[in-house]
Amino acid sequence: MATTTPLLVSSCNGRRPYPHRHRHFPANPKPNALPPPLLSLRTSPPAPLVPLPRRRRNVTAAYGDDDMDDDFDADDADGVGDDDDIDNEQDYDVDYDRLLAPVKPPPPSSLHGEEGDIAMVAADSFVSTQDSASDTVVDYAVDEDEFHKIRLLHCDFLIRKVPDPDDDVFDFREMYVTPPDTDIYSIPRVLAPMPQKYVRCTKKDFGRYNVTEPPVEHLRDPLYKTEREIMKVFLTKHYRNRRADDPDFFLDFEEIYVIDSKTRSITRAKVVVSVPEGKKRDRRNDLLLIRDGGESFRIIDKTKRDDATTVIQREEWAKSRQDVEKHFRKLRDFDHSNWF
Repeated sequence: MATTTPLLVSSCNGRRPYPHRHRHFPANPKPNALPPPLLSLRTSPPAPLVPLPRRRRNVTAAYGDDDMDDDFDADDADGVGDDDDIDNEQDYDVDYDRLLAPVKPPPPSSLHGEEGDIAMVAADSFVSTQDSASDTVVDYAVDEDEFHKIRLLHCDFLIRKVPDPDDDVFDFREMYVTPPDTDIYSIPRVLAPMPQKYVRCTKKDFGRYNVTEPPVEHLRDPLYKTEREIMKVFLTKHYRNRRADDPDFFLDFEEIYVIDSKTRSITRAKVVVSVPEGKKRDRRNDLLLIRDGGESFRIIDKTKRDDATTVIQREEWAKSRQDVEKHFRKLRDFDHSNWF
């Protein structure tokens, strides 16, 4: 079996440190009879061969808050909207509102790697599940301490994590799903291409908690009782993998990964951008709207945000129209009214 030799770099400026031909010299040569180049090769030791050093990327990404509807104050425009995120073009095409003004594509020179790319860390227990069939039960044990465990109503999702102080780095190349409180691990359903590198994400639950605390005077009662009914979890990517202490940190609402408890699947959300500037907008002013039980995602400018009273009236009006239509539909379904 052929073996591969590592790439070596010497200090000979591309030339070989030793000549191929072996020259024979007389037994008793005269001192300083050799030419200067050969004399230097014999008198001085050869330069040591060192392997090519690995280039590590700069880690400048960060942990974010849990509120996906937060507004971000733009003190000064730093041009973050001018450079396009290359991940969005590789993984998924964001749907921009066609009724808005068209935006010219950025020049090719602006497409470059992210400034906060995370260095790849080798793991001995890593098992790639990218090409595995969904709902396939694996025949090996999984160390849950090495994964982000996301507890849902019907199942628990495990996504491999990378050793990091913030504990918010997700590696989507290895994921498992398991019923609650069991050790049966299977491959989840992946409905959209997942990124092929480490990504910092902020986790947001979509569901409700029911927490009942015991009275203070009964000290022997249980400390608490929690009923988790989390149906979905949204993982929102940090823009350019920035950390929370970065002054330019904010969330990239164009890249959201939805974990569904009922279907035991993970997919990338289809986000519609309703901002006239499109890709060239200032992303600090983005406001994410989630409707229809976590099915529709829309990005608007935070200046277009409606107050709570207007939103409630709009939702109640739509629900009341549906109820009235449902009531009239029962009367129209009969040829003759059952009142007579």
